[in-house]
Amino acid sequence: MDSVGDGISRYLSWISSWKQGKGIYGGLHVHSCWKVSSVLEKKYQGVTVSEYFGLIRGFLNLYSKTGYEYFLLDAKAMCDALCSLLGSDGCFEHSVYEFEPGRGGCIHNALADLALLSFAEALVDENKDPDPYLKTVEKNFEWFMSYWWKRGNAWLKNPSFPCWCGVTNQDLAVCWAMALYGELKDRKYWEEYGSRVAYWYLENYFLPEYRCFLRGDEPEFPEPAPYHGLISYELVELYKLTGDSLFLKRALDVIEYLYENSWIDKYGLRRIHHNIDLKTGRVSLKPSLVTQGSLICALEELEDLGVDRFKEFKEELVKTLLFYQSGRGYFRNSTDFNNFFDIVSRMCPGEFEALTTIWRGGSLQLESEYALSIDFSGKYVWFDSDCCWELRGDNRAVYGLKHMSNGIFSGSIFGNKVQVSMKNNFIVLELDLPKYSSVCLDHVLDQNVLLRVKLTSPLKLGIKLWDGRRLCLDLSKGVHEISSSSL
Repeated sequence: MDSVGDGISRYLSWISSWKQGKGIYGGLHVHSCWKVSSVLEKKYQGVTVSEYFGLIRGFLNLYSKTGYEYFLLDAKAMCDALCSLLGSDGCFEHSVYEFEPGRGGCIHNALADLALLSFAEALVDENKDPDPYLKTVEKNFEWFMSYWWKRGNAWLKNPSFPCWCGVTNQDLAVCWAMALYGELKDRKYWEEYGSRVAYWYLENYFLPEYRCFLRGDEPEFPEPAPYHGLISYELVELYKLTGDSLFLKRALDVIEYLYENSWIDKYGLRRIHHNIDLKTGRVSLKPSLVTQGSLICALEELEDLGVDRFKEFKEELVKTLLFYQSGRGYFRNSTDFNNFFDIVSRMCPGEFEALTTIWRGGSLQLESEYALSIDFSGKYVWFDSDCCWELRGDNRAVYGLKHMSNGIFSGSIFGNKVQVSMKNNFIVLELDLPKYSSVCLDHVLDQNVLLRVKLTSPLKLGIKLWDGRRLCLDLSKGVHEISSSSL
């Protein structure tokens, strides 16, 4: 199987473990970029509507490339779930991502609209009626105009310029939604609001000397690099919908900015920088997020438009994404936080969409290769299985039962049946899990690392090496010492 297809298969198997009802997918909505993890304290791991954007578009890509009706039906179930979450005022419930449970987030509502519009577009291609989903989007647009128009943010309240929340990546998502709605039904929202907002940002928040955008919620603060990946995607899509080459020019500027400031990590993998300081011009490389799905989508769209000078850049980012994917299918966030923000598995639907966008078709295997995954960063250890997850660190533990939206509990579900420790280049893994026949250790084994594994029953152990190889070792009951350099 090709590596991209393998990555998609892993993800599909893993995301199915988070299904909480028809069309309902839960997940852990921690925000590594802003270091927000309040969902753990609030014990919430249910639906959040913005994640459906990448999920639905990814499932639609798979339907288009495989013809399997399952993917279309699951996309429909998710869209129906989104429609059911629209409040009487036109705002989506569960629309604040890292601050769940709650409602009212600007970009989160916009991404939910884009998910529905993407499905409506697919229905038009199938000669089916998209109107029920378009009506939901229109109700949400009316809420946008009554609640968010020129509302601004905590730093810039009630601005005089055309905007909603006043943050570049978020308001451009609303613009994209209004432009796409205009293609499918009615251009009034784009012409009266969306176009005014989009051009204002291009003219006022773009910094030509750096080729990046101001963010808009604090003074002289550029959008962090991962958000420029999303902005590049938004601008490419706005170019496709409007035909105005200015959107394409700015998208190319942003991508040049990201490429020129990218760097190579110790495994030879391309990474996106963190941000730039406008006062000093200094570029901060870390913390660098591995997950660059929106940027990969933008780069693939550019190739479809005949712009192929970033093809190698795209391929390098895909290689990075797949390298840091768990054997169970989720994606590591980073290697730079040295805490749980590196390893807690977010839904990452944008990365799923990216893989399905670049995939050329083929077979998919939907059964998980491993029953349990283990990773660690700093003092924290992460466990993930089909039914549950667990996070340990700082002398405490918390776990979640995946089928429950409020199923997060204090304590350990694995207890002393699993012990993980690392000191210098020596890793110790002790497992007393006879019900788990296969486990993957997702932490990358560098050269000259000694791994000691103590087992009370036979086990298939998946490991990932510094050179990108993934190996599955058949281990018997007892103690095994494995040198990474000898593999």
